[in-house]
Amino acid sequence: MDTHMEDVCKIVNQMEIQLRTNLLLKDGQIQEKKLWENTYIKHQIDRRNSKDLFSIRDHIRGMVYAMLSSGIAWERVEDSIDVSTGKIKVIDEAFHQYDPDVLLTCSPEELSDRVKHLHCASQSTKKQMSGLIHTNIKKLKQIEKVYGSIDTYYQEFIDKDCSYKTLIRTLSDSNSKDKMVEMGEALNAEYLRNVGYDMAKPDRHTRRILGSRILACSDYETVPLFETLDIAKEIADKLKKPVAEVDYILWSYCSKGYGEVCTVINPKCNICVARQICKNSIQS
Repeated sequence: MDTHMEDVCKIVNQMEIQLRTNLLLKDGQIQEKKLWENTYIKHQIDRRNSKDLFSIRDHIRGMVYAMLSSGIAWERVEDSIDVSTGKIKVIDEAFHQYDPDVLLTCSPEELSDRVKHLHCASQSTKKQMSGLIHTNIKKLKQIEKVYGSIDTYYQEFIDKDCSYKTLIRTLSDSNSKDKMVEMGEALNAEYLRNVGYDMAKPDRHTRRILGSRILACSDYETVPLFETLDIAKEIADKLKKPVAEVDYILWSYCSKGYGEVCTVINPKCNICVARQICKNSIQS
């Protein structure tokens, strides 16, 4: 690892310390639901590491959480998060605990209205619910029927490419028979993390902070989707952390309602631990 990446790894550690000691506080108390160890993704990675079996309900939940994450700030549902599991109870109830047979009897409008009632809807929600009911759940059921479990099928792709890129492409490519409707590369990465696969999500925050104008881990100002996965894994391997944890630190440092330091508008460069190498900070 070159000297610059060693510096980046040190900065990521400093970001984590700053988040825990100064930023993720409310009324002087740490917000436990925002800590990595209490997130839904961390719980699912632990389950997979323990060789736990993931049901079709787990996969539907993972897909729903990914879909809804694309259009809302998680702080809207924060009160409903179970800190011991990371599950979002009001969403789980709205989706009938992800029973596939029950969900297939629902209309997209019904589910969309439930999401709107929870103030979790975006402009894409109705299309997402249509894709979920009319296509994605049916595909998951078919995969389970043929292979015994969804993960058995996914493992065939992972065995050939442990970076998860081939699996993500398979679930995202419009020409693939396994294409999940209303799910692009970033949302499929989020979905896979929600069922315990350890990877980064190439989110706009992560792609920007790793880019050439901030942490300078790439030649691109906004890091390409799959390069983001590689960079996050390189950092994680050096720090001996899960890749998803490194991603979570970077995301939290930028995200509204979390660290809110490296934001697009009015970044808090004066307290940013990356300011010595960040081009935006140096030039300002």
